[in-house]
Parts: sequence; C-alpha cells; structure tokens
Amino acid sequence: MADNYYKPCMELDICKELITKYFETKQYEKCFEGHLELASKGYPLAECQIGYFYLEGLGVDKDVSKALYWTERSANHGDRDGQYNLAWFYEEGIGVESDMEKAQYWYKQSALQSHNLAIEKCKKFGIIVD
Repeated sequence: MADNYYKPCMELDICKELITKYFETKQYEKCFEGHLELASKGYPLAECQIGYFYLEGLGVDKDVSKALYWTERSANHGDRDGQYNLAWFYEEGIGVESDMEKAQYWYKQSALQSHNLAIEKCKKFGIIVD
C-alpha cells in the first residue's frame, strides 16, 4: 500500500491492521473477512484487495468472476491499483475477452494517478498521459 496515495481514514487504518495482523501471518481467511466488510461498504482499497484474494484463492475459493467483479468495482471507484489490475485482466483476457482498447483505457486512468507500472504500460503502448 502506498501510504502517500491513500487518504488517511479509519478504513485505511483497518486495512493496514488486517494486513499486518492476518495477511503477513498467512491467516488469509480472517484477512479476507475483514476486507470484505469494508469492500461491501464501498471502500475502494478493500474492494481491490478482495479482487486479489479471489484471483489468488487466498482465504477463499479461487473465483475469477468474483475477482473481476471486485476489481472492476474498485477501478470504477477510482482506486489506481484496481484500475491497473483491471487493465491487466483486459490485456490478458482474465475473466473477460481480451480487449486492448479497454486495457489501455484503464492503464491510462491508473497512470493519471501516478501508478508507476501503469505509466510504463502507457509508454509501451504509446499512450500519452497528461
């Protein structure tokens, strides 16, 4: 988590605590449950994390369609990591048909928020980020 990107708030503090207490100790189910509570209330960072849990099958059965759902929700709520991840889903055809137009759109949205990997992808695809 990029501390300088996320605005300080109670939800961010909870996410950090969940990562420290449960993710780093491989208690993925508890970490998933805590993030799901925040994600269900619309907190974009938690939505992005839930997408990752489903994609990797951490603390929950692996489910690409649920990973896509939560990642897309996060991206639409403005989370730059969610936007980058969604672009990757479209680029690689993970849970969706490969769609480079959508991939490039989401890479650009993420790059506009200074996501370093997204900036590199935009350079690769010749996307101008202003």
